[in-house]
Amino acid sequence: MTPITLMEGLAAFLRKELEEYSASQPSGELPVLVYAGFPPQRSDAEEQNSFVYIAVAEITDATPNDYSTADVDIVFSIYDESEEEAHINLFNIMEHVRQTLLRHRVIAERHRLELPMKTEIFPWADQPFPQWQGRIRATYSVSQPQEEEIDFDYF
Repeated sequence: MTPITLMEGLAAFLRKELEEYSASQPSGELPVLVYAGFPPQRSDAEEQNSFVYIAVAEITDATPNDYSTADVDIVFSIYDESEEEAHINLFNIMEHVRQTLLRHRVIAERHRLELPMKTEIFPWADQPFPQWQGRIRATYSVSQPQEEEIDFDYF
């Protein structure tokens, strides 16, 4: 459950941090949604909120008595119909999250941010206009169970 608690902790933290962010869409201003894990599959062509999702991409175990790490993708999909300004809005929200994570390095009182952290804006040609996408790859410490030794007293 440790990867789940990390994703849920990050999502809860980012929901509070992004409460003031919204995206102008044909139906009006809509909030930026934050998901622990992948967002729901789209089932129709209706407009979709801007969203951020947090998914553990990889877990690496270390030597005994150490801790494991989880690489987490924080993926942004921001709705913006402006070809001139959209990338700025995407950069703005991503930079806000990046700086916030650097200021608050412990999530859910158990997972610590390990540097480096990488921010990536997907190439312009790959952007699914009017959604603009990017990713932050962050590494967090996660607990690791202790190895159980063999009891040689009974041999």
